[in-house]
Amino acid sequence: MKRARNRRASAPTSRKPGAPGPGAALTVGIVGPGRAGLGLALALTRAGVRVLGVHGRHRKPVPRGVKLTADGAPPWLREADVVILAVRDDALRPLVSQLAEAGGLAHGQVALHLSGALTHDVLEPLAAEGAALGSMHPLMTVSEEPGRASQHFKGACFALEGDLAAVAAADAITRRLGAVPAFIAPEAKAAYHAGAVFASNYVLACLATAERLLEDAGMSRESARAALLPIARATVDNVGRLGPAAALTGPIARGDVETVRKHLRAVPPEVAALYEALGRATLAIARHAGLETAKAEAVGRALGVGVESVQRNAGG
Repeated sequence: MKRARNRRASAPTSRKPGAPGPGAALTVGIVGPGRAGLGLALALTRAGVRVLGVHGRHRKPVPRGVKLTADGAPPWLREADVVILAVRDDALRPLVSQLAEAGGLAHGQVALHLSGALTHDVLEPLAAEGAALGSMHPLMTVSEEPGRASQHFKGACFALEGDLAAVAAADAITRRLGAVPAFIAPEAKAAYHAGAVFASNYVLACLATAERLLEDAGMSRESARAALLPIARATVDNVGRLGPAAALTGPIARGDVETVRKHLRAVPPEVAALYEALGRATLAIARHAGLETAKAEAVGRALGVGVESVQRNAGG
């Protein structure tokens, strides 16, 4: 028989934002001693949340203050108020099955995972006795050693979804970290996570491409990287202050079609394809910012976009 589920939540609890929540009293156990799991363990410990341990398949060096266990099921599995699974998306289902075979979680416990794309449903086997299920995705890149990574959670957005009790626990943990909760409907998680990819991975891809082009122009890699970082930082800062439309500069924003054509002739074919795709997205922003129709249509033709498409995207 399918268990009676807690009501799903995609909205905050009635507790006033910023008010002290139950996070200080929660005990947390983390499965997955990677950068995210160890960084989160350190951040929670520094925030005054009791972390029972971090569990992995093998023993490995961990930062001071983190208790690592390995092999079999976590010894604290049925003791932690909240069990956080900090593993890759493709490792979640096998891990859940393994933990379910070890006894799963009891009523009153909460299971959370950190995936940005998967919903709480992937945790279903852990809830045979009525545990609450949810997800808590940090909208933050974690590519450094755990001690530094833990500092980035403060002020970051955490996307929460799942059962009411699980979302309440995730909300409390998020606020204890000094982070900002956002409540996402399960069916919207894939679109949300795609947005995160554009904000991080694809920005990285664009900067790597820019670095390559500056090297092709004769600069050393070190010089190219040093030259690009200030303009990239200024762009992000301007978007934060002004929004994308007002912050947009460059040839497409000016309707400078000859410059766009020169760029496309100067770069390798695979870069030209990327330039055209990003150029079309940029043209929509430029139209929203007020680029006149004739110039927009000329730029659009250079980028392989028809007049109708330019007009259709005029609203940005």
